[in-house]
Amino acid sequence: MALCLLIIIGTLAVKLWPRNVPYDQCSDIYKHYASVEGIDASFIKDFKVNDSVFVDVTLLEAKDSASWAVLMHDFPGPDLSDELQQISICRENLVFTRLISHDDYIPTTTSDPNRHYLLAISPYLHMLTIFHITNDDESHAVYCHNFNKSINSK
Repeated sequence: MALCLLIIIGTLAVKLWPRNVPYDQCSDIYKHYASVEGIDASFIKDFKVNDSVFVDVTLLEAKDSASWAVLMHDFPGPDLSDELQQISICRENLVFTRLISHDDYIPTTTSDPNRHYLLAISPYLHMLTIFHITNDDESHAVYCHNFNKSINSK
């Protein structure tokens, strides 16, 4: 009986234990924003996009309008008409996604011309999701993932 209880507790501990990525394995973007006041930064290693594609993801959430302005300066979003801007701040599931290179990111710390990101911007949530992609297959999978999440959300 004690052995059964120990196995159950051990299994639950492994499943529910928080998985922290060592700081040195986190993205440069995460490292830049981790200590910025007003911005919550998170890093997810090997986020499952679909059955065969896993990518690293950095999440940045602005806690106030000043922090959101900083993020929008550092990661310029698309130029939106006034009407689309009004819609985007009222609809939670509206996300703009675009491919950016390391040159598009203002406080870049790398000079790798092959490094690309897929940037998903949610104006309503004041959140940026940066998918760290390495090839066209990952880019396509992330675009499909984001599109499916957007159209299937209630």
